[in-house]
Amino acid sequence: MKLLFEHVQIAPDRSWKGLYRNLLAIPFEWHFHPEYELTLTLGSYGQRYVGDHIGSYGDDDLVLLGPNLPHTWHSANAQPPSASHGELRAHEAALQVAGTTKGHQAFVFWFTADWINTVCKTMPELAGLETALRLSRRGVQFDAVTARKVAAFAPVFEQGTPADQLVMLIDVLRTLLDASDLTPLASDRFDAAIPDHDDASRLGRVLDLLHGSYFEPVSSAWIARNAGMSERTLRRFFQRHMGSTIQDYLMGLRLGRAASLLLSSDMPIYRVAEEAGFQNLSHFNRQFRRHRGMAPSSFRKSRFEGILPPAATQTRHSKAR
Repeated sequence: MKLLFEHVQIAPDRSWKGLYRNLLAIPFEWHFHPEYELTLTLGSYGQRYVGDHIGSYGDDDLVLLGPNLPHTWHSANAQPPSASHGELRAHEAALQVAGTTKGHQAFVFWFTADWINTVCKTMPELAGLETALRLSRRGVQFDAVTARKVAAFAPVFEQGTPADQLVMLIDVLRTLLDASDLTPLASDRFDAAIPDHDDASRLGRVLDLLHGSYFEPVSSAWIARNAGMSERTLRRFFQRHMGSTIQDYLMGLRLGRAASLLLSSDMPIYRVAEEAGFQNLSHFNRQFRRHRGMAPSSFRKSRFEGILPPAATQTRHSKAR
């Protein structure tokens, strides 16, 4: 696994490019590209990784990503990251859902910064998008009501002429203006540098180690030794490219795994803590409450109520109506 560059080729006669994915599982594919990306995920749940953000996602998940922001979705039923191939979309053919069955669906809209900036400048009716565009450098999640409104366009996502599809995109962008809540995902301090080829390979090695062993006691010294660098170099390297410390990233992995188990199983909470890499139940309860804003038992109960709170470290932006 490594941070991959995705070449999004928008045709000369188009303003944007779309991608529809209907998969048995969404694999971990950590990547970036210079285009904006608006992704609607339906019928899926798992972990969402955006910059230094690691959090749970569920049905009707709508996120806008700014240029060059590393990201991936990883459904709960997918293979672990260390089992992934070394190129983007390598799993796609094997994971395609046959026929008209609906699996883990993703509707992806890509458009360039030049295009959307021109739209906002020449169409004052859409100038209100600038708030979401500004927040998208960290990744921004829209409220569920807005996500469901955008989902209404799913049946015509790949239908019609190029002009029809452009009108659909404008309608989608218009829908975003009505969003009541915008939740930034990556931390405000996140401003990770995009690595070159060699650094991307080294970063991939470090991420493989972290994702493959986060459920065990892991030290920075052990990661550094297995990654072939000094501990000091590792800390600075990871901070530069991921925008967070290794320990913060590990905590995100462990809490993300715990949240997934709480939502998808009836495993006792002490077992959830063990499976997620926590050696002490009280420490797990304390950290979960700190980052999720509620006890693990309350979080599990929320799956029946359809209410999943954002991580405590996220900032929610409510727009005046």
